[in-house]
Amino acid sequence: MNSKNIDRLIKKIEQIPTLPIVSQKIMLLLGDEDVSLSKVASLIERDQALAIKILKVANSAFYRTLSKVSSIDHALVILGIEEVKAILLAFSIHNFFSGGRDGNFDRVQFWKHSVVCSQIAKYLGRYFKLPHDDTLFLSGLIHDMGKVVLDKYFHEEFEEIVDYVATNGESFSKGEKKVLGITHYQIAAKLLQQWKFPEKVIMEVFYHHAPWHDKNYVNGSIVLYLANIFTKMVGFCSLEG
Repeated sequence: MNSKNIDRLIKKIEQIPTLPIVSQKIMLLLGDEDVSLSKVASLIERDQALAIKILKVANSAFYRTLSKVSSIDHALVILGIEEVKAILLAFSIHNFFSGGRDGNFDRVQFWKHSVVCSQIAKYLGRYFKLPHDDTLFLSGLIHDMGKVVLDKYFHEEFEEIVDYVATNGESFSKGEKKVLGITHYQIAAKLLQQWKFPEKVIMEVFYHHAPWHDKNYVNGSIVLYLANIFTKMVGFCSLEG
């Protein structure tokens, strides 16, 4: 794809609207270290789909609870307020880009991949004792959001990429470069920048396939890179590469 078409794609990305009000409120919560559990619980309980997502994550194997988590208050205690805020924001973003046409993209599998990747990234950050590793969970949840953007706003090209990957046995990133000249992680970084996400999150998402190029947040990018690989190794794949 030539530079004019790439410019056209970037302009289209720039026209993607800002996040909904609920997502903006969650962004504010993310920046508030003193936010109360009751305020977060109140926000969750307004949306049944959000509540179900939170409960599913709290009941996942990662947390090994002795009894089933059936209330939002209990889920907040199990997950911790920072993780809940990250899940809320990621789910809100994924929901914002819902409505992609029928095709080869399994949204359920995509969400599972994102959740598992976020958990592994969090644990790797703790294992390696990374300072300020609080962004890794959020970065893991949204690292592949560029694929969701492609499915919704560039669906024909997205399907062409999927077909190219299946036919040629190449990675998804190589297929993107062949068909579009731009990758899902470049698209995600551009959009996150527009939405004024923290620079560390933007860079971790941008470099999650090539962390050795990240000069400022290399440790976080390497952790996300490894988490993505390990997630696929344990069977949670979502459009390879």
